[in-house]
Amino acid sequence: MAALIFPPAPTVGQRFPVNPGTAGISQWVYDGAKWNAVLSTVSLGTTNQDAYNTYQWPNADGSANQQLTTDGTGNLTWSVPGTGNLVALGIDSGTPFDGLTVSFPLVLLGTATSFTPNPSTNIVVFLGGVPQTPNNAYTISGATIVFTAAPLAGTTFYAVSSVVS
Repeated sequence: MAALIFPPAPTVGQRFPVNPGTAGISQWVYDGAKWNAVLSTVSLGTTNQDAYNTYQWPNADGSANQQLTTDGTGNLTWSVPGTGNLVALGIDSGTPFDGLTVSFPLVLLGTATSFTPNPSTNIVVFLGGVPQTPNNAYTISGATIVFTAAPLAGTTFYAVSSVVS
């Protein structure tokens, strides 16, 4: 990494570099005695500068634990992030593992409430405590799990998925 060489005779308020233009480069301002980092500046790099400048940034800082959120048209606002929740899943008790059946309704564990992972890959499945490989061992279709081979009768099943509220 090259050394940062400041101008030898700066004036008060002078910024260096004038336009950082490179990702990760900080800007500095001279206060008459020393150079101070300009903490409110961010350089995304020349190729990203246009994207940075086309956003409508909020005028004020957000509150603790808020995140920048876009409306999809370039307007940024501060918002509270969604809370991720893990849910435990089982199979419907009316369709136990019998060594022949490959298709089972997914339910919230201990209930008869149907559950559809969204997206369908948003699930981790265990048979007999062993994690299963998606697409090799099973596929998900809506609220139904379909195994490539019928699980043995009496095999334990559980799965976890996440939902965002």
